[in-house]
Amino acid sequence: MTLPADLEARTPVEADVPGIAALVGACDETYRAWAPPGWEPPPPGRELDRWRGRITDGSWWTRVAVEPDERVVGLVCFTQAVVQRTLPGRAGVVGVEPIPGRAHVSAVFTHPDRWREGIAAAMLALAEAEMRAQGYRDVQLWTPRDAPARHLYEAAGWRHDGREQWLADLGLPIVAYVKPL
Repeated sequence: MTLPADLEARTPVEADVPGIAALVGACDETYRAWAPPGWEPPPPGRELDRWRGRITDGSWWTRVAVEPDERVVGLVCFTQAVVQRTLPGRAGVVGVEPIPGRAHVSAVFTHPDRWREGIAAAMLALAEAEMRAQGYRDVQLWTPRDAPARHLYEAAGWRHDGREQWLADLGLPIVAYVKPL
């Protein structure tokens, strides 16, 4: 799958952070169509520090799809998958361990006014090629349980592996998908 001809996929720079935050915010707003009554998206701007860190700390592989005017309309990001460790009777995470051979896709977004153009599929394919090049054998991602994006993942060969949890930051249940590379 390839991006539409008017888009360029590239590594983001710090100047892209506001555009990334705007993209995530626009996508979060669309959740109102299927989220439970009364659900509210996270506050605007919450993503600024998160994405500034991800594109500068070197542990996240990230690509953006930009229009000729540099508007960010697509995003994919992955890193090494980890498992969080907790101790019985103790609150909070006490450590993380890498899951050998597994990548973790932390974000896939396409601006709502560019949906159904193959942007998300193309960005995922780009990321999967890089994961293979880095030696990963499989990949996981988490998505809201009721998100229409699940159809995209399933069409691209991802499968729900049965895991489900609550994501407090989003205020929604999320489900895990996996895919062999």
